[in-house]
Amino acid sequence: MSILFQHIIYGPVRSRRFGHSLGMNLLPVNSKICTYNCIYCECGWNPENTQHDIFANKKVFLQELEKNLAFIQSTQQPLDVLTYAGNGEPTLHPEFLTIAQEVAKLRDKYAYGKKIVLLTNGTTIFHHDIKQSLLYIDLPVFKIDSAKYETIKRINQPHAKFNLEQYIETLLNLNRPIAIQTMLVKGLVNNQWVDNSSNEEVQLLLDIYKRIRPIYVMLYSLDRKPPLSSLQKIESAVIEQVAKQIEQSGIKVLWV
Repeated sequence: MSILFQHIIYGPVRSRRFGHSLGMNLLPVNSKICTYNCIYCECGWNPENTQHDIFANKKVFLQELEKNLAFIQSTQQPLDVLTYAGNGEPTLHPEFLTIAQEVAKLRDKYAYGKKIVLLTNGTTIFHHDIKQSLLYIDLPVFKIDSAKYETIKRINQPHAKFNLEQYIETLLNLNRPIAIQTMLVKGLVNNQWVDNSSNEEVQLLLDIYKRIRPIYVMLYSLDRKPPLSSLQKIESAVIEQVAKQIEQSGIKVLWV
């Protein structure tokens, strides 16, 4: 069963990774829009027909955010981060740069010192506006689920041809702290076995992590029922072993 966020601002919710997070959904509240079609996505599969003119209205979004931040401030609710997430890829919003600028101003006004987090699959990072938007984001978290293109095709199912090396080079050239998130899963995908927690996959991922040197790697596995029913959750002992290998290379790991 897919879970779609029904509001443009939601929470604060207790995040496994970030503490008390105020979610910001720039995408439709009744549909998913994403450049990936991940087999594990809690929002379900991408719809066959998507209306790209139903992104969150910028003015309404900023009004809702200010109202929520003012309420959180006045009631002294716990808040750790403001997180761009929601029903798909946040940076697909056509006004993402100007929204990022205004969100940073509102954060400074009502929640000074709290971090702004972006959860992104990274497929739009090649665009100038998206690179510029990172100036207004404290922690961009980029997705890398595999260092093998064939595995990426099976797990993430990118819409367009994905150039992994170009992606890595772009992340390297950002010259700023970033985090990496990696979802570990295994199971049958179109009658082919996929397991990105295998020793071969992990060693290749380690090579990429060591090139990028993120401030940390976020490791996690399934928490809810995925759209592809044949997927299996990776055992905690396996995730712990992968985490130890990453830590031995000098990179911090958060795993849940």
